[in-house]
Amino acid sequence: MMGMKTNLFANEEDIQWDEEWDVIVAGSGFAGSAALCQAIDLGAKTLMIDKMPVLGGNSAINGGAFSIVGSPQQEKRGIKDSHELYVKDIFKAGLGLNQRELVEVIAKNGYEAYKFTTKRGVFYRDNLGHFGGHSVPRTIWPAINSGGKITLPLQAYGKKNGATIRTRVILDDLIFDKSGKKVIGIKVRENYKFSFDPMSNEEDNKSGITKYYKINGGIVMATGGFAYDVNFRQKLDPKLTPDLDCTNHYGATGYALRMMMRNNVKTRDLGWVQLGPWGSPDEKGFGISPVFAIPAFAYGVMVDARTGKRFVNELADRKVRADAILNIHENPDGSLTHPIVFCDSVGATGTRKENVYRGIHKKVIRKFDTLKELANFYKIPYEGLKKTVDDYNKYVKNGKDEEMDKPFFKLRGKTPDISKPPYYAFRAIPKVHHTMGGVVIDTEARVYGKDDKVIEGLFAAGEAVGGPHGASRLGSCAVPDCLVFGRIAAKSAVKLLKQRV
Repeated sequence: MMGMKTNLFANEEDIQWDEEWDVIVAGSGFAGSAALCQAIDLGAKTLMIDKMPVLGGNSAINGGAFSIVGSPQQEKRGIKDSHELYVKDIFKAGLGLNQRELVEVIAKNGYEAYKFTTKRGVFYRDNLGHFGGHSVPRTIWPAINSGGKITLPLQAYGKKNGATIRTRVILDDLIFDKSGKKVIGIKVRENYKFSFDPMSNEEDNKSGITKYYKINGGIVMATGGFAYDVNFRQKLDPKLTPDLDCTNHYGATGYALRMMMRNNVKTRDLGWVQLGPWGSPDEKGFGISPVFAIPAFAYGVMVDARTGKRFVNELADRKVRADAILNIHENPDGSLTHPIVFCDSVGATGTRKENVYRGIHKKVIRKFDTLKELANFYKIPYEGLKKTVDDYNKYVKNGKDEEMDKPFFKLRGKTPDISKPPYYAFRAIPKVHHTMGGVVIDTEARVYGKDDKVIEGLFAAGEAVGGPHGASRLGSCAVPDCLVFGRIAAKSAVKLLKQRV
């Protein structure tokens, strides 16, 4: 449905440029923010644009979970880890469909990306998490569970050091030289007025004033995914119906991806869209449940509310857990019974108190003084639930989960069971979370055309790219992916700038 070249000008001499830049970064999330800082550090005249009225995209609203090998948090706790194990875990979650060379770059450069952010104002607290699908604990967080605590300091650093950042600027098209093989500029609309409608096509929004920006080096496409574009995602996967909620920011429409596809950019894995298994039907969007789900899945259990029995390894990767929920939650009459995820008072300390209190205030997380109260509230057969908890506690004591083979690990020196009330619980439902597909790049973040040749001047990083995550992204691997390749894309753009000059 895409693929016709849209080169705007027959001759370069016809172009009336409004502005001239060395590097332009489209998108302001983790990848864009890292690219901005890297380009400025290398002395490039750099502009960041974002179509939304606020910066940060999905990165600003996510939990900021960042998995790397060799962090101070791992070192302090004596965790044995390796780049090879990291790559193996990512491949397992991605069903082996991953682009290996990209995964290896992320694994080997994650720690450097971490240090890059700390030197530019990002602070990480002394916590270490074990996300589903990881062989060992390797996930860290910024000051609070918010990606904005990473993007904002990076953007502030960029501005302080000479970068220009503009909101409400939408990227409409790439401008090529007369050979049609080199990107030399872009067509944009300034003062764009975004209108949220997941059932519409953003191409129908004609607001804004058209401008042409010349680029001497390259453009970094850090424009994210398309999880909130219901029509586009359902064409790719009919199962992603409009009733499925989404954790993304409203601007995740795939507008820039479709523009690149019209310019014969090569894509891969577009049909692989990840559902987050930790969403809640009791709130819209990303919400608070994913943050509480980290300790709840790790130190508690998820049960079928109709039986009180477990049905999946609570620390399996996201795809396994989401598929398991969708396989059991529909009743014969078409109604849904949502599974219940819960832990006790010790397990709940695996996240900040503020996260728990906020969830309780929103009535997403519920607090119960006894297991019986929890069973009655969610209409779970008490005997079935009690047996599940008793069995789980026995597994913890013996150090082996005989039922689901879930790995156990310690919290402040002890492995929590589910024996110390009060209990904290939430209802779970998968939500559309991450799109694995995107443009094809190499280890230098250079974008390829359908002819399998590099498109000079065009670079990409983050969720706009297909390849690193295969069929399903391993939790907390988006941040290192974005930061690592955002930096690489900027370095490649500046390298090209020097070659052109």
